[in-house]
Amino acid sequence: MFKLPMVIVYMIIAFNITAFTALLMLNMLIITSLFAKIIACSLTIGAWALAYVKRDTVVELF
Repeated sequence: MFKLPMVIVYMIIAFNITAFTALLMLNMLIITSLFAKIIACSLTIGAWALAYVKRDTVVELF
């Protein structure tokens, strides 16, 4: 009955990972490791790529 595009779920997750990465890059967190920054950037790129790939997926609710 109600169709929910999965891109909404994936974009919420991608926005949160992006915000974490932005705070990490601005050195606002305790973590200052270069290796952690590389991993966070990779996760951000992967999250947005996954949101793009799954943009047409729909889940039916109710």
